[in-house]
Amino acid sequence: MPRKTYTEEFKREAVALYENSPEASIQTIATDLGVNRATLANWVKKYGTAAPNETPSPASVNEAEQIRKLERENARLREERDILRKAAKYFAEETNW
Repeated sequence: MPRKTYTEEFKREAVALYENSPEASIQTIATDLGVNRATLANWVKKYGTAAPNETPSPASVNEAEQIRKLERENARLREERDILRKAAKYFAEETNW
């Protein structure tokens, strides 16, 4: 199978796409671009702007904690909504005589 060659511009754009998509994984971006995951990981190491052993800042940790808290609350509210919908449906059917 012939090896694919990518331009440096393509590589840098792929790395920029990965770095600007915090919710996406290397695997997701690589699949979307049709590139091997390991290849994209090597490009990130070579062309990436993040320091290799960069620790998350306190602000990003607080944001991540806040996001997790909101996701838990969102799940709880959806569950409550679903229960209320089922109850409303049950009582609506009960009144049809």
